[in-house]
Amino acid sequence: MSEPFAAHAGPVTVLLTPDGEVTACGDGAARLFGCPAAAAVGARLPELLGAASAEPLEAALKQAAAGRPWRGTLPLADGPLEVSCDPMAAGSGRTLVALTVAPPWAAGLELLNEAGRRIGSTLDLHRTAAEIVGVTVPRFADAGAIYVLESLLADGRPATPAGGAGGAHGPAVVRRLAIAFAEDDPSGWAREFPVNEVIVYPPDTPYAQCVGGARMVEFGSDAIPDAIAHRTGPAMDGLLDHVSLLAVPLVARGRVLGFAVFSRKRGRPPFAPADTALAAELAARAATCVDNACLYRREHRTVTALQATLKPGRVTAPAGLEIAHRYVPAGGDVGGDWYDVVPLPDERVAIVIGDSVGHGVTAAAAMGQLRIAAHTLAGGGLPPAEVLTRLDTIAQGLDAAQFATCLCLVCDPATMRCELACAGHPPPLLALADGTARHFAVPHGLPLGVSDPAHPPEYEQLSAVIPEGATLAFYTDGLVESRMRNVDEGIARLASALVASRSESLEATADGVLALLPDQQGHDDIALLLVRAAAPESANR
Repeated sequence: MSEPFAAHAGPVTVLLTPDGEVTACGDGAARLFGCPAAAAVGARLPELLGAASAEPLEAALKQAAAGRPWRGTLPLADGPLEVSCDPMAAGSGRTLVALTVAPPWAAGLELLNEAGRRIGSTLDLHRTAAEIVGVTVPRFADAGAIYVLESLLADGRPATPAGGAGGAHGPAVVRRLAIAFAEDDPSGWAREFPVNEVIVYPPDTPYAQCVGGARMVEFGSDAIPDAIAHRTGPAMDGLLDHVSLLAVPLVARGRVLGFAVFSRKRGRPPFAPADTALAAELAARAATCVDNACLYRREHRTVTALQATLKPGRVTAPAGLEIAHRYVPAGGDVGGDWYDVVPLPDERVAIVIGDSVGHGVTAAAAMGQLRIAAHTLAGGGLPPAEVLTRLDTIAQGLDAAQFATCLCLVCDPATMRCELACAGHPPPLLALADGTARHFAVPHGLPLGVSDPAHPPEYEQLSAVIPEGATLAFYTDGLVESRMRNVDEGIARLASALVASRSESLEATADGVLALLPDQQGHDDIALLLVRAAAPESANR
């Protein structure tokens, strides 16, 4: 391939007979051949390009002449040439082949553009890894895989700085997140090299050297047995046919996250300098997406673990009351919904439900602090209004952008008389024995954390009685808010669901409510807590 063609910006096309004779070409093709166009016409293309291209070119022309387009690379002395062969009808039943040559980097730029469009469509780590190999196989390589340091995934530890990931002479402990083979039936390869397998590569393997030195390592099939010494059988035999391999570090924010490995089989041109430059650019873009997915995974795991330890697992109903509760987390981030049932020394019970606004670590942390404080304050016998007043003071010391809604109720199971106060929380609902539902009387108050010390909130406290046979429903806004309707309509839907789900079993009622409101789930966390007087035989157990 001549130097003028290497600098040429656009593709060129050559018309060929099925046996490879040039019938027409333009100036671009002349630059490719290194001779005038007139001299190229009538010559056979393998003679113009060199003997190395003869065999794969013959196969490509044969496929195109049979009416099936061919895409691939032709090996040349100066490096591989990306070409396509397309059949063309030439009249009188003749078929010609249009061979189109893409100049160096044209296919690479197209591949980079596609990588930018396809990689990182979500923050799911496995999907991101699958997108990387999906872009590169089979266009760039016959096989590809993504490996991430196990320390990033197992315990969430941040990646070490480039050059210090386990030391230049240390082993690489990685997990395979995605793998792809350009085979007719890749399922066999997938069984031999499963996703999520954890592998320890010894220090002298190309993979460990890639991670430890944060550098690309190019190697051949002779290094494969040492890298996967525990593999035997057909998988090993097939892998040894991959003779040109690249281990490319995934580096983001100056830290090694893992590596990508690409390989080409015998019969395809080995990786050339232009390919290694393209692989480095692909790995850099992929590493950013992997890093984002790792950060999201780490934060989500932290939030989930935090909330799992703070939200109530089992609620114990005091004598004289039945209680059913449900918590449904959103499909994405974890939020700040919480509730608690606190037994009091005088056989009364305090019920607290709240929602720390927002999602993620901040909301979960605020929820944890407020829930613990509410449990302590209510358990100390303070009336609901005083509980909210002190919670407001605590909330003001949290993140400046963080506030919460809360409702506190103290109930005497013997009389079903309640004292309650509210800090901006949605009002409870009463599902009555006659098959109707209404709001439970609740005073209005500012959410926790929105006032200032100079103008403290004044939480009003009301007294009310839960009617005989009625069910009192506490909930968070995830069960009533929606983009499709306003809050009042959402509360009305919840009231109808409570009535329709009425059952002798309070647990069945809770399940029925959620089943009737499936469109509310997945967008925001949902908390639901149902309370009613226990049946006499239950109360006497």
